[in-house]
Amino acid sequence: MSEVLSVFASYLQFKEIAADPLGHLYRAGEFDSGGVQRLVWLRVFDWPVVPTSDIFSGFESARKIATTVQSTNVATGVDCVVDGGTPAIASDYISSQPLNLVFDRAADERFPIPVDNALLILEKIALALAATLTVEIDGQRIVHGFLHPGLIFVTNDGEGVVTGFGVGEHLLALVDDVPSADLVHPYLAPEVIVARTPSRQGDVYSLGAILFHLLTGSRLPTDPGERQKAIEDAQIAHDEAPIPDDIGALLKRALAERPEDRFSSAVDLKKELDRLLYGGAYSPTTFNLALFMDRLFRAEIEAEEEQRAAEMVVDVAPYLASAVAPEPEELIVATTDTAAAPSIGRGLWIGIAAAAAVVVAVATTIFMVTRGPQTPPPPPTPTAAEIAALREAQDQKIRELAEGLVSEMMAEKEESIREELVDRQNKIEELQQRLQASERRARQGQLSGEDQQRREELQRQIAAEEEAQRQKEAELEAERQRVAEEARQQASAQQTATAAVAEVARLTALATPTVPAPPLEPTVIATPPATIEENSFFEPSEVDSLPVVIKDHPVVWPRSALHSRRAGVVIVQATVDADGMVVDVKVLRADHEGFGIPQAVIEAARNYRFKPGTKGGVRITTYATVTKAYRFVVR
Repeated sequence: MSEVLSVFASYLQFKEIAADPLGHLYRAGEFDSGGVQRLVWLRVFDWPVVPTSDIFSGFESARKIATTVQSTNVATGVDCVVDGGTPAIASDYISSQPLNLVFDRAADERFPIPVDNALLILEKIALALAATLTVEIDGQRIVHGFLHPGLIFVTNDGEGVVTGFGVGEHLLALVDDVPSADLVHPYLAPEVIVARTPSRQGDVYSLGAILFHLLTGSRLPTDPGERQKAIEDAQIAHDEAPIPDDIGALLKRALAERPEDRFSSAVDLKKELDRLLYGGAYSPTTFNLALFMDRLFRAEIEAEEEQRAAEMVVDVAPYLASAVAPEPEELIVATTDTAAAPSIGRGLWIGIAAAAAVVVAVATTIFMVTRGPQTPPPPPTPTAAEIAALREAQDQKIRELAEGLVSEMMAEKEESIREELVDRQNKIEELQQRLQASERRARQGQLSGEDQQRREELQRQIAAEEEAQRQKEAELEAERQRVAEEARQQASAQQTATAAVAEVARLTALATPTVPAPPLEPTVIATPPATIEENSFFEPSEVDSLPVVIKDHPVVWPRSALHSRRAGVVIVQATVDADGMVVDVKVLRADHEGFGIPQAVIEAARNYRFKPGTKGGVRITTYATVTKAYRFVVR
């Protein structure tokens, strides 16, 4: 990189991504004399009216929350810094786009967000808020307080990450900034705008406001008095149709004027949202969201990989004198993970060997230091909390390794299927345009018999392409489930290193004077895990892995259906037991009740075979959905 870069504290600002009422957002690199150490999202709060002193006071909470909350939907690696009196927060960089930029691009390209993707994005945000509500900081449950699209990221692979915890309530001073009111007020509850006080119900309102924008392509009115009419008249931007009743009911409750009429928290909203997501009427997948992001930001995604590679090797020497030294922090001795090995087998055994070597080295050192005429004191007995912390740390490393393995093992296959799905979607859109033109001619009475045949052929082609697309998506999801299970099994092999890690901790304690540990301020509210019995029932939102189809069964349509000239969809809910057998089937949606159509799909679903769902490694009973589209044309 030949251009001169700006320095903020100990970060190089590589690229400005967005400017909004919060300030500026950069892709940046944390650096020292050894070079760039990591890439980060750097949110600099340099908007003139941002209360910098209040932001400073929120840094301590931001640090505590980041180190306490364990959720893939909450920003990690949080660092709070100051440069020239301007505050900023850095977090681990993930290939993604801020949600306000997604909104702007979708509007500029006239490429509305599909309903399924809108619901999935909201679920990711709700997951982040629900995770923080399980934790107390200084005796208080965590609320966000300023859930603005500029603090939310949608990743290129279909996930969502929320930032700004700990400083959200201090950003409420932006309510008084008249020039930015149209960009801030629409996402805040009426009582929050008036009282400047965050609450769980206030966060619920913000979730509803974001869902409104996701569905309609526009923000709520700035004036709270105009919002109810906007909600009543709302239409889905993707197809210019009224918002479905089930989504509308959730939206109206989240956006109720009185806080007591809303969902009590993000947890309750998410439960209702899960009923929509897993009830069968909608079929959101992270792959479809990733495909949407790819089509919307393809140029940026293609350029990013090359840019990031150059940023990691930039010469930092000219910038070292400008770097602001970080505030001194308590010295913490910790082991450092090595770079991921290209092979799981090699990386695993290197890790075990390294752990064993550390044990031997520590034991030798302790022996040399402690030998002498005096008998060494007995080793301290680890507390239950210390043992639990060691186990949790090891489990977290295993989860991270498994996630890395899934990404590595799926990368090539996902790219291949992604290209095929993009081509197929383009073909569907082309066929639909031709069909719409034919329908316009039909309404004008200009359709000949030959044109009618071509129109029916177009309908058959579209149905076939859509079915092939659904099958390909199901194939990818099944492969991802298989790979995830394999990755978890491989990663669990690293449990063999747990004993070595525990031994290091025990032997180190022999040579270290015992110092009473200070009381921990964050308190994680948790209940002991209950024993999970095989074949016990769990809702789909509660399981670790959902059932995956391993053998389907064709639908045998009745003769009356084949001659009915009907077209539509049947969605059924199958109850799948621990053996992967379907024990019950319930119709969730049937566009036509007659001609034996739903009964035929029920009969086919009963003969499906699944890889059963799991929770805590135990096979359980849960729901799966089976969707069948049909279009009967008499030749």
